Amino acid sequence: MSLGLAVAAPIAAETAAALIAKADAALAQADRGLAASAGGDAERRLAALDRAKTAAEQALAAMRAGLREAASREAQLSEGAEAARDGSQLALALLAARARAPLAAQAAQPAGPLAAARGAWLTAALGPGRAAQAGDLAAAADDARRAEGQARRAWARMRAAREDLDDARRPIAAAARRNPDVALTFAPPRLREARAALEAFAEAAARAAAAGPDPAPSAPPPRGFVPGALPLPAPGRILARYGEFDAFGQRNEGLEIGAPEWARPRSPFLASVRYAGPIGGRRLGVALEPAPGRLLILAGLAAITVEAGEVVRAGQPVGQLAVIDAVGEEFLVEAPAEGGALSRAMLYVEVREDGAPVPPANWFALPQGRAGTP
Repeated sequence: MSLGLAVAAPIAAETAAALIAKADAALAQADRGLAASAGGDAERRLAALDRAKTAAEQALAAMRAGLREAASREAQLSEGAEAARDGSQLALALLAARARAPLAAQAAQPAGPLAAARGAWLTAALGPGRAAQAGDLAAAADDARRAEGQARRAWARMRAAREDLDDARRPIAAAARRNPDVALTFAPPRLREARAALEAFAEAAARAAAAGPDPAPSAPPPRGFVPGALPLPAPGRILARYGEFDAFGQRNEGLEIGAPEWARPRSPFLASVRYAGPIGGRRLGVALEPAPGRLLILAGLAAITVEAGEVVRAGQPVGQLAVIDAVGEEFLVEAPAEGGALSRAMLYVEVREDGAPVPPANWFALPQGRAGTP
């Protein structure tokens, strides 16, 4: 299955800031190449435009990595604020319990009256401190969320600049088909808007990364990409596995899961939405990018609740599965297991690395055999 998405090489080891710096250098070089190609023949102009499109794709990939970093930071700050708030409430509850305890019971503390007094003092001191920390982290999460919104707007500007390059390419390609040797006088598109969008994105991403204090160590980071251990996006029975051949002799490049009609597929990790829309032969679908060079395709949806460019959190629904009309669409619906429900929807799951499909077992914890739920 091809969605026509440009796939970046795996670059997860680099920070978004480093990727943005490289993308800016590539855009600057592409801009000089476009200017140098003015008045040249069609082949030279098309080559310059293709290099500019590649640079713009590199910038979009860097920006997606930055948006994922910003979303992860905002989630960590929010979780830290919640943990600090819970700690503050626990400290106040303990202090209230101590205040209600009889003096004789406090003095009977195993480590002695002095330890009991110290414990009460620490509880009283920690309560307001944790409450203040919770407030600071919540305010920082709001700042990070606003910076993330600014970064998303800059990403949209970059995508528009990328589409402008396509618009500039069409008349040149048409002229080249009519006369390959014609000298072209089209004004070359400038990449100033693309570079300005990238600069605005870098500033917003830096503000998101620097927002507020670091959360308490007890606050775990959001769940990320864990190869071979991820939960499947929806419950159900595996109807067809990777590598099997269907009735038409075509090799299956993913999984087909018979799911209840109420199922809402969820993202198993924090990811960028690379594509959301029709997928040939499989109704609607989404392509999720958890890291550069990796894609998760979920298809068979009747409705989509996310849009391209959005960053989804782990566990966030991405759409609603389509209900199968077994008679009208000539589907054979999987018979239920004993005590189970009839599958009336089918989710297609495909994973790709560097543009090629790979076994979903590389990413997901799959059950053995077809029975049971994953």
